Amino acid sequence: MSAPEHDVRLSHDSAVPAGEDGRNAFGRSFHLAVLVAALALLLFWYRDTVGSLLAIWSRSDTYAHGFIVAPITCWLIWRNRARLRGLPLAPSLPGALAAAAAGFAWMLGELASVASVSQFAFVGMIIALVWAIAGTAIARSLAFPLGFLFFSVPFGEFLFPSMMDRTADFVVWGLRLSGVPVYAEGRDLVIPSGHWAIVEGCSGVRYLIASVVVGSLYAYLTYRSLRRRLIFIGLSVLLPILANWLRAYGIVMLAHFSNNRIAAGVDHLVYGWVFFGVVMLMLFWIGGRWREDEVPVAPPAASATAGGVRPAAAPWMVAGFLFVALAAVLGWKPALGMLNEQGQHGSVRLSALQPQGAWQPAAADRLPVWSPRYSGMRSESRAAWEADGQPVGLYIAYYRDQMPGEELINSENRVLQSKDPVWMMKAYGEHEAQVGARGVKVGSIEMASADGRLLVWHGYWIGGRWTTNDYVAKLYLVASRLGGSGDDSAAVMVYAPFAVEERGRAEAALESFMREMGPAVDEMLTTAMER
Repeated sequence: MSAPEHDVRLSHDSAVPAGEDGRNAFGRSFHLAVLVAALALLLFWYRDTVGSLLAIWSRSDTYAHGFIVAPITCWLIWRNRARLRGLPLAPSLPGALAAAAAGFAWMLGELASVASVSQFAFVGMIIALVWAIAGTAIARSLAFPLGFLFFSVPFGEFLFPSMMDRTADFVVWGLRLSGVPVYAEGRDLVIPSGHWAIVEGCSGVRYLIASVVVGSLYAYLTYRSLRRRLIFIGLSVLLPILANWLRAYGIVMLAHFSNNRIAAGVDHLVYGWVFFGVVMLMLFWIGGRWREDEVPVAPPAASATAGGVRPAAAPWMVAGFLFVALAAVLGWKPALGMLNEQGQHGSVRLSALQPQGAWQPAAADRLPVWSPRYSGMRSESRAAWEADGQPVGLYIAYYRDQMPGEELINSENRVLQSKDPVWMMKAYGEHEAQVGARGVKVGSIEMASADGRLLVWHGYWIGGRWTTNDYVAKLYLVASRLGGSGDDSAAVMVYAPFAVEERGRAEAALESFMREMGPAVDEMLTTAMER
């Protein structure tokens, strides 16, 4: 009888007083309230970035899934609530440092006018703020639910050109393997039954994004081991690419054998989504055969207080650390405002170019009617030049005080717009040119219309430096703005018309123009920047 009494006394002595239970529960509630308030303040402070996300979700079918990402994250967190109760709430200094790094990345994205960088950094600030205030244990337990928020960022447009090219290559290969004669020029295909063009809707980027989002969520909910999750996510990347190739090939073959009665119009998009849906259902069905059952949540460790609630940090410590975490994420907006006040501002005046070498001004009607799809510039210049009977056009779009929708480099500004009613792209690449004695790399696009062909060389001029790479141009822009020189930059294009058999002559004319007139163009842009 004495042993049981001894056991009862031990159990009673180890219990936590009811008053301490209440204080600890209040501490955790206060800690969570601080976290919610901090997140609400973050959303309000960066409401412009939130607004840019909502605008893209609203107007783009490709990114409409962004509306459900946050609700799914909240559901995943609620689903893990039993596990979270056994984890300590403790402010984290590494989390605050991560929040500061994310805030700095947001400012760089704003300086470079790259919305996706700012948006990714904003999501990073949300995650880092949770880490900083709730602690490392909580952040680690919520790694996937919080990481899932990154799918809310519209991202992937850079994949369109390469995925369109690979789709065109596969369709051509499949047609030839099937015995259907095909003439291919770039993304344009001609077969006996008609003409096909591989456009953005054929790239499969929408399928890829949808597959990765759904596949990642399915892998997290279905598997426990990291290996199986990564394998399934890998399949969700590869499968839609292959499915899109087969879809494009199948649509062309259906139209060919039906004399263009089916799959030749809008209905081929419907067939595409049906085919993609069937493929994804097969993937999930197969993946479900290797599912791993949910592991029961372990009871709180013995060191936890009564009721399984871990001790919370003192309220004064939480409140103090809140100011540290908020300073790490909120201070970058005022810093951006200070940088925006520096550099050149106001109107832009481009001076006239003087003839150089054999090049003389020419009549505008010597060139075909064409204009790049650019907007938001502060000044625009277009001129026709001629040497040895070969006309060359010069187009300059000058940018200053750039802001969303009025920046040089964005997804809307293009040398040739998608589905242009007159011009169709035949080839693209890069070319080495000379601006005076200096070698520069320019982008090259060959396009065709019913009246002839046009060769366009294009590049960016950023504060006196030339590049054709969007990412390098953004880095130049950030460096210029951090140095207090402003964001003056320009898109420069030279173009020459030609017949199919005279492409070499047009290319030689562009090389001559860049070599002889290029330094004058460079000087004109530099003068405009310094005014």
